This record gives sequence, structure tokens and C-alpha cells, in this order.
Amino acid sequence: MLSFSDNGGRHLVPASAGSVFSARIEGLSHDGRGITRVEGKVWFVEGALPGETVLVKPTRGKRSYSLGIAQQLLERSPARVDPRCPAFGVCGGCALQHIDYGHQIEFKKASVIEALDRVGVEPPSDVCEISAAPWSYRRRARLGVRLVPKKGGVLVGFRERNKSFITPLPTCPVIHQSVDRVLPKLPALIERLAIPNRIPQIEIAAGENATALVFRHLSALTDNDVSRLREFGAQENLLVYTQAKGPDTAVPITSEGVPVLFYTLKRFDLKICFSATNFIQVNAEVNERIVGLVTDWLNPGDRDRVLDLFCGLGNFSLALARQSGEVIGVEGEPALVAQARENAAVNQIANARFEVLDLFDESIKDWRPGQCSHVLVDPPRSGAIEVLKVANTHIRPRMIAYVSCNSATFARDARYLTGSGSYQLTRLAVADMFPHTSQVETAALFVRHDGAAKG
Repeated sequence: MLSFSDNGGRHLVPASAGSVFSARIEGLSHDGRGITRVEGKVWFVEGALPGETVLVKPTRGKRSYSLGIAQQLLERSPARVDPRCPAFGVCGGCALQHIDYGHQIEFKKASVIEALDRVGVEPPSDVCEISAAPWSYRRRARLGVRLVPKKGGVLVGFRERNKSFITPLPTCPVIHQSVDRVLPKLPALIERLAIPNRIPQIEIAAGENATALVFRHLSALTDNDVSRLREFGAQENLLVYTQAKGPDTAVPITSEGVPVLFYTLKRFDLKICFSATNFIQVNAEVNERIVGLVTDWLNPGDRDRVLDLFCGLGNFSLALARQSGEVIGVEGEPALVAQARENAAVNQIANARFEVLDLFDESIKDWRPGQCSHVLVDPPRSGAIEVLKVANTHIRPRMIAYVSCNSATFARDARYLTGSGSYQLTRLAVADMFPHTSQVETAALFVRHDGAAKG
């Protein structure tokens, strides 16, 4: 029998280390784990929600915190729902399916505001929310593949949460339907290949006109392997690619002409083409809403010069070019810049140009792109602090729009801009690009208020 001692009426603490104990959950961590405090120590509890009382099974201890898993619910939160996916809790693809979708949005909004509060940046009083249908939204994903004879053969799916094992997925409610319908067929397809143990992943890319599967292989495929993959693509109406090494080695094996993948930004009458291995935002509807919102915030005119940093294949640049005098897109990946230029040509946009520049290189501090009235930054998770210093010190635009996929680095960069005394955070939006995961997208507008803007 377990022995418990009362802890101020909030927790029942085990008398011996490692024992299951009862705890009241007080908050939610950035990655969706319940937070409680026992005898002054923070615990992160997998599967627990704020307001719940749960039996916690300890899994790992650190000096400053410990980890556990909710073994039994003693008091259930009204925000808790039954997950749609039977693999939830094991699969690492989702972390929040057990939370009502409206509460997921509130959690993500609170996490962004908390990140700003932590660094002393005051958010606007009105924070916008951007969301869309939370199922079948993932048009880009990377599925892991592994041959495990003890588990029945080839496994295809996302990695297990906090582990390197593959979760076999016969279905996935968040992935694009064109891929979800063939998920149960992929293990048998790979088992028929000559090298089923040398296929580590399948990358998926769904456009509005077609869906591509890119099979990464670590050893050469035989002619029979290529024929089987080609036949599968024809039967399932999919584009099939093979990839021997890096992304630039992905080649289609479809016997007939291969269409160029694309998505549209309807409000701006844009067709954005991309390759099967190009980066695009995973959620089409949320992406279009963010592009529209940021364009409305910046609202450039035909005399304005806009600088789009980390421009990718022109997702924001081309929309902004529809109402700007000139747009300059800057990106460190040459393949994306080449595609952005092609997209400008496809859409007959002549006032947007694109340059290759590593925005993380130390030389960026000496970069002088000239006067720009507006700047947009859409960096990777590491943020944009160095290039923001260039913008604040040398470009001095009237407005800076910042689109972020990492609340911590966004808060750090927001503190720099507002702490410099030059910019004020005037608009903030939380976008749910990845429903049912702990990831959150943020859009913000910083307006220069010292009267020294150029451009």
C-alpha cells in the first residue's frame, strides 16, 4: 500500500522516492505536459491537464525538476476530450489531441503572452486568433520508416513521443487525405522492395493539383524496385520520387510528364509553385490568412520599398508586391531563391526581385540593403536577432512585421526591438499552424515611434 503525506492540501506526496503519487495539476508546459509542484520541486506530467487531479508515475528525475506520466485520472478537466487518433499518447506527431480545440487555441495564446511577459514586453490588449479546420491539414510531413521483424515487418509513421521508435500508422487524422488513404498500403509496398531495410523515410508534399511521395533510399534501387514504385504511383494517382542523398537528388520516376506542384493565394491571385522537397507552410488555409493579415498590417503603397527577409519561395513577397512599389526578397537557400524568381515570372510580377544571402553569417552586420519603408522577417526557430540589428540601426523602416514559429526567440527579438526605444509592439496574432501539437505560429507588427523612419 502506498503511503502519502498531505502537502498543504494540494498534493499527496509519496513517502518513498519513485512511488506513484497524487497531484493537482496547476498549469501546462510549452510542450503540453501538466505542471505541478511537490515539496518545492516542479514536475512535468505527461497526459495531465490544468485543474485535474491525477496519479503520477515518476519516469525521470533531474536536480531542478522531475518527469512523470499520468497513470490515472482522479478529477477530470472539462477541457479534456477523447483523442481521435488511436495512436495518440504514443505517436510524437500530436501532443494536444486530448484537449478541446478551443482550449488548445487559448493555451497557445497564453504561451505567447507568457513568453513576452517573461522578458518584460507588454503585448497589445487585443490579440488576434487565426485558425482553420483542425483535421487533415498537414500538406507537408516526413514519415519515418523502419524494418522491425519482431513487430511484424515494415513500420511507417511518425516517431514515438520522446523516443526514436516508429509508431505504425494505418491512418492519421491530421495528415492530408491524399496521403492518409494510402498509409495502410505503404508497409507492404516497401516490404516488396529489394532493400526494405534501407528506406529510412518518406517525405510527403501535397499541392492543390497533385501529391508527391519522396522515398529516401540509402542503397541503390533495382529496376524492379523502380517499377513497383512507379506502378504504385499510377494506381494511387500520386507523384513518386526517389532520393539517394540530399534534397537536390530527389527525382521523379513517374513515366509520363510530371506536373509542377503548386498552391494558390486566392486573395492575391497568386500561384505559388514548389518542388517536392521545398519548404512550404504545412497548413494551407492558416498560411493564406497569415499572409493576408500581415499584408493588411503593413499596407504598403506604390511608393514603398519592402524588404522580405527569409523570403523562401515568395510566399509573402509576391503578395506584398501586388500593392508595393518594389519588394526585395532575401533568402539563404539558393534553390528557394530560384523558385521565388520563377514564381514571380509565373505570376507576371516585375516589381519583386530575389537575392541569395546567408542572414546568419557574421558578415550580415556589414550588410546595407538601402532604404526600405517596411521590413518583414519570417525566420526559422532560431529567430532573427542579428538581421534585426541591421534593420533597426541602418534601415530604420517605419514598420517591421515579424512572423515566428518559436515563442521564445520571438520574445527575445521583440525585447530587442522594443528595448531599443525605436519600436512599439502594436499588433499581435497567434496562428494555429499545427493543430493538436504544441507548436504555435505568431505574427506581430512593430511600428517605429521616434520619428526617424526613412523610406
